[in-house]
Amino acid sequence: MPKILSYTPAWLSRPSPGFDLFSSDAIKLSGESSGLSGKSSVNGAQKKETCTGPHRTIAHVGTEVFVVVGNTIRWTDLSLLKDEWEDQERHAEGVFRSTESPQEEENTPIKGSKYRTLKVPVNEQICQLIPSPNKKLMAILTPHTIHVSILPDSSHLDQPDTGPIRLKTHTLGPTTHVLSQSPVVSAIWHPVGVGGNCLVTITRDAVVRVWELNMENRWSFDGPSLAVDLKKLQHGTTAEEDFSAARIGTNRSFSLDALDMEVVAACFGGTGSEAELGWCSMTLWVAMEEGDVYALCPLLPAKWQPSSSLVPTLTTRVAARKSFLEREGTSPEEQKLYDEQYQWLTEIDQQDPVYIMGEYETSPEVPTYDRPTQPGPIPKLQGPFRILPESSDQDLELSSIHVVAARLDTNDLMELEDDEEDSERLRASGMSSSVLKTKIKSKPISEPELILLEALSTALKHHAPHLGWPTFSPDVHSSYSFYVSHDAGIYFLSLDPWVEKLESELQCSENAGSKFRFDVLTKSSGTLREKLLQIDPTADNLADESVAVPIILQDSDLGYFLLTKRGEQPQALSLDEPNDGVLQDLDQDAQHDYIPDIKMITSGPPRSTYQPPKSLWAKSSLANFIDTRVHNRHRKTLKEEIRLSAATLDIMTEAHRVLSQETHQLGIAAADLFRRCQRLQEEFRDQIRRANDVASQVERLNDEDADDYQDSDHARGSAKIEDRLDKVRKRQEDITARHEVLRRKLIRAGGKDLSGKEQAWVAEIDKLACSVIKPGMGGEADDDDDHKAELWERYEEVRLLREEITPFTLDLAD
Repeated sequence: MPKILSYTPAWLSRPSPGFDLFSSDAIKLSGESSGLSGKSSVNGAQKKETCTGPHRTIAHVGTEVFVVVGNTIRWTDLSLLKDEWEDQERHAEGVFRSTESPQEEENTPIKGSKYRTLKVPVNEQICQLIPSPNKKLMAILTPHTIHVSILPDSSHLDQPDTGPIRLKTHTLGPTTHVLSQSPVVSAIWHPVGVGGNCLVTITRDAVVRVWELNMENRWSFDGPSLAVDLKKLQHGTTAEEDFSAARIGTNRSFSLDALDMEVVAACFGGTGSEAELGWCSMTLWVAMEEGDVYALCPLLPAKWQPSSSLVPTLTTRVAARKSFLEREGTSPEEQKLYDEQYQWLTEIDQQDPVYIMGEYETSPEVPTYDRPTQPGPIPKLQGPFRILPESSDQDLELSSIHVVAARLDTNDLMELEDDEEDSERLRASGMSSSVLKTKIKSKPISEPELILLEALSTALKHHAPHLGWPTFSPDVHSSYSFYVSHDAGIYFLSLDPWVEKLESELQCSENAGSKFRFDVLTKSSGTLREKLLQIDPTADNLADESVAVPIILQDSDLGYFLLTKRGEQPQALSLDEPNDGVLQDLDQDAQHDYIPDIKMITSGPPRSTYQPPKSLWAKSSLANFIDTRVHNRHRKTLKEEIRLSAATLDIMTEAHRVLSQETHQLGIAAADLFRRCQRLQEEFRDQIRRANDVASQVERLNDEDADDYQDSDHARGSAKIEDRLDKVRKRQEDITARHEVLRRKLIRAGGKDLSGKEQAWVAEIDKLACSVIKPGMGGEADDDDDHKAELWERYEEVRLLREEITPFTLDLAD
């Protein structure tokens, strides 16, 4: 569970440049245009279209963020925003000393210039921004149209020019995704698309289209390379049938499938990484509004780019399963299914891949394959998978879907023996591919079913009608953790407490006692749920504002950061980074000396700063009332004497309508501020009460032995501490007095200075000591290196002469 360190930082709060990034007040000052070309009403206001889906109006590429404000796209780097705000704060405090000249300081960008406006030819309201995996393209979704733009280079943010940037944009499907067709539900970049340029679009009428884009070829944006109508595919039996989507102008007959198969969300089962099972990145999961879930596998473009472990893993698994079925025997339908999968993978193995350049110049070349031609390009629609049983009376309406990819078992890359244990483990792998056959001669095998393990609630009952569009957001640290966002707040959910136990149990080949273990698992701790951000969707000042789908960042400068917005106000959370399990294991295995844990004093829970509503600081529309609300033929009469007429009544009524709305919003904001001030006073009183409780506890600890000294003269409680302090002060005074007495005695014992004769006598004694005492034996002679010990040297010479002459004397005597 991530711990909240702080709420919206100061560099994203008003009046910082980060807050201006989300505000629409600076649109007129910067020359931005809303981009809407809808019909205008009589009073000149533009008609704004609403989005009936997730509001993905914030996207990011690294630390660069793209924000939809009104109907314009703003682009900035959060790290630059934070650094600019910190520099401004240091400059305001007088700590920052700039080395720039006065002329350079004048050319420094003004406050709020750290974002750029991106111009795109979009007329409808922008609902979703979806960057591509290669960080070069971005899909811009409106309720009915899709536009693909080339992202600018990050160096444009550092240039002195702060004007708008016009992006090179292509309209995707100019005759496909139009106003007269079904609304667009989702657009997903294919995980195994070549260069990250393959886009999959899903419309409300259950039509899936695969677009293989080439920015150098405009024809690639006119039509999809593969289009499948799921309503037709649901009842399809052979690949010879026509499953393409209906064209414009074609009469459509009524069908019950049109009601049961209204798509609300879609996602791929994986991201194309090497650590996940091969089928996951080829499987498209589609959620219907009525509660059914379908799967398309394998859904591939004509050219696709697998990971290094995808093809070997699938070939090993399918070959092992096929060999086991041939030996043990099974139903003809299942045997034929694995035979077709084996043929499909064999065609991929026999291809000579084409190697293309990687994402960077230093990256290795990446192999690309062609989609197998047999049995066909159209996968079989697997499902429906029902979350609730048919006998259930509950009504279930889906709004989003999130699929966690199965982990890749490294043992699958090795040579597997055809034994029962390995085959049973492969059987529990989950979803596999299934393509349409050219002819059908037998009944299809039964589809797997979804098992409902747990149901969680993230909103109160009276907030249920005001939740908007609940949406999942994946976490950056764990694939089993994700965020749920809606208009009532943001929640963090983690499956880590039980999903690893379930995974190990499913991979275990021992069936004995499995029912008991599953019962224990279901009764153990469930999904971890934590409320991170709470919003009251029923508040009058937030009734028409939706919460954008949050983005989650992990950066060395920003940390573990969550960013969203409510209307035009940013909401952010700085979270504590979770501990790395690998590092924990290394720390546990390492041998370290025992270091006791020190419990530091922890501060209270973080508090979200007060964000004043827009009604308290926004400009009044009465200043432009005459220009925007009064007709030209009535403006002249405003300069004349007021007359009682129908036109004057209309003007007064319209002005009262505008003024009453603004005063109503001001009253709501003032009432909310008053309630916050009252709550702040109550919290201060509670803090004072807590401090008093702590003081009483300390006093109680000092008086805990008061009963033992009831009949004695010893002090108790605070008086005991005062007595100790008095003793210390008295002892210090005694030591100071003794030191003063000794100092005075030494002064009196010093006497008069030595006379000249006495000094000469002392010098003669020192010289004699140096002559007699051997150097190095101590004394003051050791300090005078140049002084010669004359007598001692003569003595040494005599001794040496004696040792030399003594042998000669003995020889002469002999």
